[in-house]
Amino acid sequence: MSFYGKLTSGLMALTLLGGSAAYVASAAGDVLNAAEQTAAELSCYVVREYDGGAALFKDGSDEPLAVYSLPAEELNPADMELLREGIRLRGLSEVSRLLEDLGIE
Repeated sequence: MSFYGKLTSGLMALTLLGGSAAYVASAAGDVLNAAEQTAAELSCYVVREYDGGAALFKDGSDEPLAVYSLPAEELNPADMELLREGIRLRGLSEVSRLLEDLGIE
């Protein structure tokens, strides 16, 4: 094979190798982003009664992430019982909806 043939073959190999590496890096980034999004969506939170109010906890934690005033006189007994037991939620959007529905600040 001539010098130019070898040079052309080498350049083609480098081009293919570089393109493959870029594709693998891109695919790995996509997989990592999808995994992080799934983990965030599966994060569980618990809203429960806490020191006469309500608090948001990360599932399995005893330390509240946030504490809210609880309009106990405005809550119906069924909602109050749910708060005593703890209401498990997935994601902060569900937490926001629950707090709004219950009138918790």
